[in-house]
Amino acid sequence: MCLPSITSLLMNRRYNATERFMNHASEDVRGTTLYNLMELAGIVSSAGKSAAAKKIIETYMTAKDMCILYPSLNLTTPELFWVEYCTRVMAVMERGLRYGDAKILWVTESHDCDAFVTWNTAHYLTRTPVKIMTPVEYCS
Repeated sequence: MCLPSITSLLMNRRYNATERFMNHASEDVRGTTLYNLMELAGIVSSAGKSAAAKKIIETYMTAKDMCILYPSLNLTTPELFWVEYCTRVMAVMERGLRYGDAKILWVTESHDCDAFVTWNTAHYLTRTPVKIMTPVEYCS
């Protein structure tokens, strides 16, 4: 499974390369974390386009060619959820990642993804065994 960072779709100067990647990877099993999806929706919503943000979430949640990767947690009690969540995310943060990047990488690794495709490779390259690459690198 390859995991595109969907926030990269908003970067106009990289749009063509991102579009090539999405077309190139169309036959692969593709997914994005719930956190990436909500980040994209938040960016769109904060620009005053809440209806478009809701549509993005709906489109991804029902897409046949893209799966949403959720954190795998013990949800029996709020206390156990909090302990497990903090423990797992902190373990990734201890590799030198900030919270936002750490929770994305944690979910990526817990789903045994073959690759994580992002424009922010420097954030992850030396901090995970998952193959980290840009959309351009994935297509070559």
